[in-house]
Amino acid sequence: MPAFVIPAVEGRTDRASTTEQAGTWGSILPAVWSFMLAARERGLGTVWTTAQGPLERELAGVLRVPYDKVMLATFIPLAFTIGTDFRPAKRVPREQVLHWDRW
Repeated sequence: MPAFVIPAVEGRTDRASTTEQAGTWGSILPAVWSFMLAARERGLGTVWTTAQGPLERELAGVLRVPYDKVMLATFIPLAFTIGTDFRPAKRVPREQVLHWDRW
């Protein structure tokens, strides 16, 4: 059965400084990424979305999450994949995005 995983973090970054925001996102993102890798190892597909963003307050209400104290960080669909013929995505050539010693 498909499911949604909605990682949350205590505290809000709405009016936080860049340093505070970096600390918050730097703590939740690796945990969620590890979850997504573990899911893939078990044949489950995931994707990090920000679909909850525009409706975060309403979603928090439905889930009975205290919006003023907890931030819904992302909205992750989770389900078994249709196939296993995964391949690397098309990428911009490295020379177009890598800068060394200068821009």
